[in-house]
Amino acid sequence: MARPPQTPPPAASKTRVRRSAVDRFLSVIERVGNALPHPATLFALLALAVIVLSDLTARFGLSAVHPATGEVISPVSLLSIDGLHRILLQTVTNFTGFAPLGTVLVALIGIGIAESSGLICSARRGAC
Repeated sequence: MARPPQTPPPAASKTRVRRSAVDRFLSVIERVGNALPHPATLFALLALAVIVLSDLTARFGLSAVHPATGEVISPVSLLSIDGLHRILLQTVTNFTGFAPLGTVLVALIGIGIAESSGLICSARRGAC
């Protein structure tokens, strides 16, 4: 018996699904976000950048005028002995004087308690 000739399978459709502008934008954001280093590393690098920039601005003698009082404000090099003393002695004052920090810390504590007690899980109707 002769076999009938086999027909080739239909060619796979090579049409690409066109993604929306929002999907493309979110893909770019995801790629950029994945390329960033750990947040602690970013914080350390930015802190180092502030220290170096303070030294550069102090060396070039840049200054600014306070708009309300008219006082001339000159930068202090954080790489000098006085600058290092300033960093070490005013760290706590800087953090406690930053008003939004208190709100953020209280919110983080509240979310942590809600998560550990199971409130967030039960609020999602047992999805956990």
